[in-house]
Amino acid sequence: MAWRNIFWILVYCFVYFQRTTSRTVNLYVDKTFPVIEGERIDFTCVVTGTPRSVHFESSFLDNEIASWITQNDSCIYFQTPNRTFFDASCDRPSLTFSMTILRASYSYHQHNVTCEARYSGTNTDVSEGFITVEVNVPLVAVDMEIKENITLQENEEVNVTCSARSRPLPHFTWFVSGRQIHDTYTITTFDETVPSGTSTLTYTGNRTDNSERLYCVAESGEKHRESSGIFLSITYPPDIDVYPNGIPIEGNQQYNISCLILDSNPSVNNFRWYINSELVSEQTSNILTIGYLNRTDTNNYTCNATNGIGDPTIDFVFLDVLYKGSILMFTTTNTSMTEGQTYTAYVDVEGKPLPNVTWTRDKTDAILLTENDVTNSSLNMTSMCEDTGNYTVSVDNGLIQPDRRHFRLSVFCSPHKDQSTNNPDEISIEAGGMFTLETKIVAFPQPNITWYFRSNSSQTNRILISDNNVLISDISNDAIHLLTLTIEKTNSSHSGQYTLMVHNSIGQDNTSFTVNIIEAHSESSVKVEAIVAGVLGAVVFIILAACVVNCYRKMKRKEKQRKRSWRSSSKDIDDIIKENPIEDFGPIEPAYTSNTMYYKNQPSIQSIETDENTNKIYAKVIKQTTRQQPEVVIADSDANTSK
Repeated sequence: MAWRNIFWILVYCFVYFQRTTSRTVNLYVDKTFPVIEGERIDFTCVVTGTPRSVHFESSFLDNEIASWITQNDSCIYFQTPNRTFFDASCDRPSLTFSMTILRASYSYHQHNVTCEARYSGTNTDVSEGFITVEVNVPLVAVDMEIKENITLQENEEVNVTCSARSRPLPHFTWFVSGRQIHDTYTITTFDETVPSGTSTLTYTGNRTDNSERLYCVAESGEKHRESSGIFLSITYPPDIDVYPNGIPIEGNQQYNISCLILDSNPSVNNFRWYINSELVSEQTSNILTIGYLNRTDTNNYTCNATNGIGDPTIDFVFLDVLYKGSILMFTTTNTSMTEGQTYTAYVDVEGKPLPNVTWTRDKTDAILLTENDVTNSSLNMTSMCEDTGNYTVSVDNGLIQPDRRHFRLSVFCSPHKDQSTNNPDEISIEAGGMFTLETKIVAFPQPNITWYFRSNSSQTNRILISDNNVLISDISNDAIHLLTLTIEKTNSSHSGQYTLMVHNSIGQDNTSFTVNIIEAHSESSVKVEAIVAGVLGAVVFIILAACVVNCYRKMKRKEKQRKRSWRSSSKDIDDIIKENPIEDFGPIEPAYTSNTMYYKNQPSIQSIETDENTNKIYAKVIKQTTRQQPEVVIADSDANTSK
């Protein structure tokens, strides 16, 4: 026991010696820097040795934060802390001293907090420890210098400032209703002591930003904050467009030209109209009205619109008044002439755009000539009698209705057959049928037409007129006449020559047709012919049937004879072979063709034949060895053998 007590006394003495002779200061903090501004920071200072006093101090304060006198195993405040910002405590037995910063301020950033232990009355007998404080400032809000909405003219400039306090220092971005403004229009400055940043935007008024919101966004670390923003009111002169209402055609009444306001801020409050630089004083609205549109109204029409911002806006339109195509003059040569003479018709025309001139013949609507975009046109042709008729010249440029002139051409000629007519001069038809004689005649003036008929039994012509059985027609189209004669029910008295005589004041033309009426057969003669034909057909059928039966009988007879000869032949062959033995060369393989039997691969019997006339069978037998020439034996069905 005594030795154990001595051991513990020695340990205590060693520890006490260590504590009284070792002089260290260890300073600890409960946070990891940087801390957020406003947070609490606890510092702990552990001292060894026997200090006379302990002090907490910082470079961000002129005075000490807190200090203690540590004599007689007790802590006595030498400097009491400012309880608004700090707190402090002392544990003398453990030589542990604590100090708390209640709310960290950015003013403490990068400043040292020092714990100092003094062991004697001199300033040299000192031990200390320190920690550098780091404080970050969170991004809380972004402020704009201008609070009121901005009104400025297009292209006018204004400076707008946006600021924010934070550490890390903020980065600024400017927007107009979500559209980012490029950084080249901004200037950014920073103050590390605050800490804060300021961004100044030089904004230029743009009409597309009218009534839009201008604001900035600050970014610090992972935080973003947006300013409240201001609204822009951009004023600018009007945008206008001058246009005519519809196609300007001469004769239009109450024709309008409009000055359309495309965009303006503020609204347009004054309009002025000019025609070729001359002010139209009575027109003060955005619509200029022309009471009656004339081709002389082709001019420049200018609209001058103002809204009090900048210079007046001017726009114009050139009004090109159109007018319909029309005939100014129409002339023609003599409209009555004989064939071969030249006919000319001429027109002077006008219109905007230039019209098209078309020459046509009426009824047929045949286009003789078309000329486009012209001021005059002429029709020239060598006249023929077929050209007689009505004609039209039409002038049209697509506006309203075409302008037309009608004229008639009369070409006199003697009657003659139309070149395109190709009707037969002679026709034949059975009695009781209908026939039509037709021809096309060219003649002008209108000719007289007479049909004549001379029968085969008469030498006298008689004039034909329309009745119940005879129909005479004349279809005329100016100088062309389609002439027809139709007899609906014919008989032999209508055979003969028909003559058409056409004549006018110029001459005459005759056309003749020959008609043959064929008498039809009587009913009794038709019946006789039918009976004779029937009898002849029956006789031919009987003869053909007899021939077929006779041929069939002959074929059956020949077939029976062939079968009988074949049975007797088989028996005779066996007898011949028995009477004339033949050297054995192996099995015989026969092959049959028609009435002749051949033996394959067997040289002894060459062939067997049947004589159809005598009903005998002949066999040609060959004997042969390897050294001898073959011997030929011919046998018949009577058993006669020859070599």
